[in-house]
Amino acid sequence: MIAVWHSCNSPQCTSAKSLAADQQRPLRRLLILVMGFAAIEWVVGGFSHSLALQSDAGHMLADGWAIVLALTASWLTRLRLARKSAGRPRLDIASALINSLGLLLMAGLISWEAVKHLIAPPQAIFSEPMLVTAVIGLVINGLGVWMLHGDSHRDLNVRGAFLHVLADLASSVGVIAGAIAISTFHWFWLDGAISLTVALLIGGSAIPLIRQSLQALQATQPSLQELGLLQIGSTDLEALLAARDRT
Repeated sequence: MIAVWHSCNSPQCTSAKSLAADQQRPLRRLLILVMGFAAIEWVVGGFSHSLALQSDAGHMLADGWAIVLALTASWLTRLRLARKSAGRPRLDIASALINSLGLLLMAGLISWEAVKHLIAPPQAIFSEPMLVTAVIGLVINGLGVWMLHGDSHRDLNVRGAFLHVLADLASSVGVIAGAIAISTFHWFWLDGAISLTVALLIGGSAIPLIRQSLQALQATQPSLQELGLLQIGSTDLEALLAARDRT
């Protein structure tokens, strides 16, 4: 009979519990900032006729979803460790994979809208509110990158949220540059071009995370020997019995 419960008093389990708890505090604070500002950015983007600003707001909504997934995975990981369940928790890896697929979906939606704006650029864009809002977004995203940077090297789950915020930081810089160019040269087509660039940044940040998540899922798949099972057709029962007799 295979034991699926054990007393988890090892340093690894204690460290995992502490890490999961430490992850939740910055994620909660960042979630409030991101979701609140995304709503403001979407409204201002509609008022100023800026797709780039609304694309950035949509990406910040995706950031919020990524943070919610990270919080959920962190909480479930703590619960599983508290119940002393054997095996390495893989919830964080699954959450990172979902986050990366969400990045790809967001990139596709923004690209579709950006191409439509490039074909038929808006006749007027209010660059002043676009610029002010993008600068505030840059500050919030910079704060998010600072808050998540440390744990992003230790946990794929947090890395997924970190890449969301990092891509949004880059998009905020693009929106600021676009707002200045639109105000100076009246290049309204630049709004669609910036949105397309943002989509490429988002999609590009998702591909490495997808690959790392899939590799991590394969690496944590337990073998039959680890489970204490015999693999039919490839397990030499006589060799196992001989080895037992020698011991």
